[in-house]
Formats: sequence, structure tokens, C-alpha cells
Amino acid sequence: MGHMAGWECGLEKEDAPNFLQQKQLNDLRMKYIAKIPLHNQNENRRQVVKSVTEFLDLGGAKINELYKTGHKRIEHRMEQYLV
Repeated sequence: MGHMAGWECGLEKEDAPNFLQQKQLNDLRMKYIAKIPLHNQNENRRQVVKSVTEFLDLGGAKINELYKTGHKRIEHRMEQYLV
């Protein structure tokens, strides 16, 4: 892959202080995780928008409760489906 030797991707080096590259990658992940489901080409876009709207309609207190207990639900699903 000598033709890519001079290619710069714009990310910090892996050994950069304060985990700068990891922060950049996490930022990109958050952008993609939002943009892909909401893209016009996504056949499930309407369902995604509907689910998000229903979630936001729950209100702040319920959303905070769900965030706090989310790890328990994830663990339960992992036990259920990944055994």
C-alpha cells in the first residue's frame, strides 16, 4: 500500500496526548449514528422518526429514569440473546 503512504486522514495520531484521536472517533460515531437512520434513502426512516418522537414525548423525568436503568435492560437482553 505504498500509494497511501502520504495520505492524511485528518485524525490525530494514536499516541496524541489526552486521547485526542479517540475523542475525534467518538465524535464521528455520534454523527454517523444520527445521520444514517435519518437519511432519506433509509427505508425505515419514518419508523425511526416516529420512535424518536415517541421517546421525546415521554418527558424529561421518564427519559432520565430510562437512561439511569438502561444498563440493566441491556444486560438482560445480552443474557437473553447472547447466551
